[in-house]
Amino acid sequence: MSAAEPEPETASPAPPPSVRESMEREPDLAQARRAALTAHHVIVKLKEMGMPDDMDGPLSQFGTDLGDIWSAQSVLAKQLEAFMKHADDWSAVGDGIGDMQATVEHMARHIQNIRAPMERVALWAYERGDGAGEKREE
Repeated sequence: MSAAEPEPETASPAPPPSVRESMEREPDLAQARRAALTAHHVIVKLKEMGMPDDMDGPLSQFGTDLGDIWSAQSVLAKQLEAFMKHADDWSAVGDGIGDMQATVEHMARHIQNIRAPMERVALWAYERGDGAGEKREE
């Protein structure tokens, strides 16, 4: 080849149709809104009950992670349902498991992150509760 001729492009193989379709999907904005609203409602509930401003850091982390965990479990339930109904070939099985794995890993990050702020918010609440740390009878 001469310097004037461009080198031929080597195209990477196209992903299988199911993967390609998955990559082309729009983000689920409605689900993201539900997660954000859930987080907001948790934070507002505790602020209205009197949680002070110095607890805003742990409270916002707690609410955000809790909203995302709630949202992800909803997504996982839909993924499992679709997997059970529509995974009729091995490629679909692999795609379904891959989707569920991504969701479980997303949940795992939030579960890890929520532990410290959840404990801090719970301890703060128990310190101010009627039983000062005792579990209430229902």
